[in-house]
Amino acid sequence: MKNKYIKIFCVAIVSAMTLASCDKGFEDLNTNPNALTDPAVKSMFTLAEIYVDGQDFSNTRGNNIYAAQFVQQFSSLGGSGSKYTYASEYSAALFGETYGKGLNQIFQLLSVVPDTPENTNMIQSLRIMKVFLFQKLTDTYGEVPYFDAGKGYNGNVFAPKYDTQEAIYNDLLKELDEAGNTLDANKGFVGAADLYYQSDVAKWKKLANSLMLRVAMRLSKINPAKAKEYVEKAYSKGVFASNDDSLVLKHDAGPAGVKTNPITSSWVRNDLNGGESNIKFSKTYIDLLKNTNDPRLRIYAKLEATGDNNPAHQQGLANDAKEFAGGDKKLFSDPNTSTVLRLDAPTLIMSYAEVQFLLAEAAVKGWNVGGTTAQKYYENGVKGAMNVLTIFGDKVPAVTDAEYNTYIGTYPFKTAGTEAQKIEQIITQKWIVLLFNGFEAWSEYRRTGYPTLVPVNDPTGETQGTIPRRLIYDQSELLTNAANYKEAIQRQGLDLLTTRVWWDKQ
Repeated sequence: MKNKYIKIFCVAIVSAMTLASCDKGFEDLNTNPNALTDPAVKSMFTLAEIYVDGQDFSNTRGNNIYAAQFVQQFSSLGGSGSKYTYASEYSAALFGETYGKGLNQIFQLLSVVPDTPENTNMIQSLRIMKVFLFQKLTDTYGEVPYFDAGKGYNGNVFAPKYDTQEAIYNDLLKELDEAGNTLDANKGFVGAADLYYQSDVAKWKKLANSLMLRVAMRLSKINPAKAKEYVEKAYSKGVFASNDDSLVLKHDAGPAGVKTNPITSSWVRNDLNGGESNIKFSKTYIDLLKNTNDPRLRIYAKLEATGDNNPAHQQGLANDAKEFAGGDKKLFSDPNTSTVLRLDAPTLIMSYAEVQFLLAEAAVKGWNVGGTTAQKYYENGVKGAMNVLTIFGDKVPAVTDAEYNTYIGTYPFKTAGTEAQKIEQIITQKWIVLLFNGFEAWSEYRRTGYPTLVPVNDPTGETQGTIPRRLIYDQSELLTNAANYKEAIQRQGLDLLTTRVWWDKQ
């Protein structure tokens, strides 16, 4: 529908800490383009940060049911994600929610905040948040409305054209480069309204550069020269240096709403059901951690019905399973409600470990990312991935240095291996730490082919045994933006789960 791109959320201005929103109509927007004459800017900024993490709708449908099951972090009997079937409400969830909430909030705020020196840091951070959202969108669907998006506020563009993924990626890199350079520690920010870094400009700069690293590496096959250029630039400008730099968004346990964890709150309230949930850890994920005596398993998983988190007792559900072996769902592992599936569990949006794995891959390719070896970056990534789990509390013992040393000693970096073997090892570890970030894990699988997964070839599936390469657009576009939609699929290919996006080259 038209107001997908222009819908406005009115932020209550009674208090700068109030986070309530309501829809304004299309007609109101035409008579009042700015919609808010006295915006509670700091509250709007906070809400934009929350929306970057997504809400229940897209996380339940697009992340938990689709992306995370495509890459076999989770599984469900007859699930669309495990069996590669098309469900319009799941496939369209990210598209509608991102334009209707996250990007809407950012474009609305940019339309009412004067571009003055005192607002510099707010504007640059909004540019960085916009990159997070648009990269996820274009990675998921391919071509999407980009340059025209948000022009409903001041340009009366209600049927935005779709842009090529190449053009989008070029601009994402430009935005991050410029935003990072323009952030200024000598200028004001938004104080405690910044839930990410409490207005620490130095950390925002590292975030811009670390995200540039992620964006650039996605081009490693389609445009390796550009990938190398921007990976090296991001490193030289300064990326995450420890877990203290990781982007972590804290949540409240209740009441249900924008401040609760958008992944865990719906899962716990609607699906967990005392261990009777249809969604379980995948056998692929559990088996890898069990077979390598990975100390993270006790933190990630437990049998919800009994509270048993003993790694030896964990059991994953095969993605091609037709039934629960033994007929008892309670014998299969759930995410641990004492840690990662707490109602108030924080979201790890981007981690130091991910950055170290990106640098490890760059070092394997021979790119200039300092004198540190690929092995050292890899080891830093594994240790960082284990240590960051302390953000989920102390109800389960943290991974000790001795456990890390045993693990890395038993499964060392393959220094004598081929480039492909090294990258497989790096991406497999990244896949582990990207738990609950199924979209990113799926993008990295499509880019690299790792971790090695056995596709499901179910008769109900629509891909003939191919792990999906993209999601299908929100089909309301056929009614409200038909000409631009048709132009996009003519360039990109049919609107199917098997059509590859621009950067996804074999």
